[in-house]
Amino acid sequence: MPVDRHDRARRSVTVRIVLDRIKDFASDRRGNFGIMFAVLGTTLLMGSALAIDVARMFAVHNKLTSAVDAAALATTQDLTLGVVSIADAEVTVRKYLDANLDNRNLTADTVTVDSITVDKVNRSVDIKAHTLMPMTFAGIVGYNNHRIDAESKAKFSNTEIEVVMALDITGSMGNRIGGGGTPTKLSALQDAANLGLNTLFDGASVGDRIRVGLVPYSEAVNAAPVIDAIKTTGLTKTTCNKNGKKCKTETTYPDCVAERTGTEKYTDAFATSAAKITSSDYNCPSAKIVPLTMNKATLKSEIDAFGAGGCTAGHLAVAWSYYMLSPKWAAAWPEGSDPEAYDKPGVSKYAIIMTDGEFNTFETGGYSCSNSGANWSETYAENLCSAMKNSGIKIYSIAFAAGSDAEALMKKCASTSAGEKLYYNATDEADLKAAFLEIARDIKGLRLVN
Repeated sequence: MPVDRHDRARRSVTVRIVLDRIKDFASDRRGNFGIMFAVLGTTLLMGSALAIDVARMFAVHNKLTSAVDAAALATTQDLTLGVVSIADAEVTVRKYLDANLDNRNLTADTVTVDSITVDKVNRSVDIKAHTLMPMTFAGIVGYNNHRIDAESKAKFSNTEIEVVMALDITGSMGNRIGGGGTPTKLSALQDAANLGLNTLFDGASVGDRIRVGLVPYSEAVNAAPVIDAIKTTGLTKTTCNKNGKKCKTETTYPDCVAERTGTEKYTDAFATSAAKITSSDYNCPSAKIVPLTMNKATLKSEIDAFGAGGCTAGHLAVAWSYYMLSPKWAAAWPEGSDPEAYDKPGVSKYAIIMTDGEFNTFETGGYSCSNSGANWSETYAENLCSAMKNSGIKIYSIAFAAGSDAEALMKKCASTSAGEKLYYNATDEADLKAAFLEIARDIKGLRLVN
């Protein structure tokens, strides 16, 4: 709306009056008014200047605190994961602190670390640091620098969780649960296993070390990730030409394996020349074992790629769960996947054994999808389950629409907690999801009281 010209004139007169009064006040020679103006003017100027410095102080304090917090958290994470030792904690703190400085207000030269305290009993790292911030306007009155302090304390954990999921990917897993438009057993397993992973990993406390491995199995186990690090029997075959006059004998070492035989068959002894793992000549599943890892995305990707096929050598699932959790096998696994000692404080080891049917294959006995193979496979599995539990590994077992024989075996294999077997009988997709969810929650709950 246009401003009335009379209104503008009135405002102009008002401004001139105010300016005239200020000039009169400043030039007043009667004493009091001149002194008051000088004092008030100086005070206002200093106050404005100091306000700018105070704002800078708050900004620098926030940046220093953030850098110290980041250094404390990163160092405790490295201590938890074993990337650095307690002896190297101070050097690590300084490295992370310098990396988080903005190199404008704060640099490695202007930030002093006053103390780094590593409490081995309470497992914490306490960092105190300071900087001297040059004052811009307050320096006029001799206040040249202001000390800004920051402190951060973070705990590192000695609690570690190792979980192996042994998952059935046999041919029957391709069947639909209830016929018609219901999902396949394999699809239900993939959803349930991923739910278990999410529950284990999501919401974990800072510093927790949760590692999960996978043992997909059918009539053999694909051990490609470690096959070059272990001793296997190999497969020796002789081939001849058509008339049989020229023959060639050749030994190959496939990625897939069957059961170990000999005196170490029911133990977690490492696969040396004296305790070889039997190479498999049966159909080899494309899904490979996944060593212990903290990478949920890798685990999910492998689970989502599962395909169904083959018979059920369930005892191999038990055996490779044992090997993956055994410190005796540490040398075989990639860096970061080696299992901790059974008796290391704070370490908890778990195996989840899942099947949808009777164990019916035992390659060294020549049995595949056979009732006779079931006797051999079940006996082998029972002995290994006992050995695992004696080693301190807690076993959860799941029978998924599996039949009475498989249910009985899964009950025998499961550990007992508070008088109850850690066994789940899932008859449909909802039951299977509930089983994996409850197991994952139970593992996290057990971790809190260890």
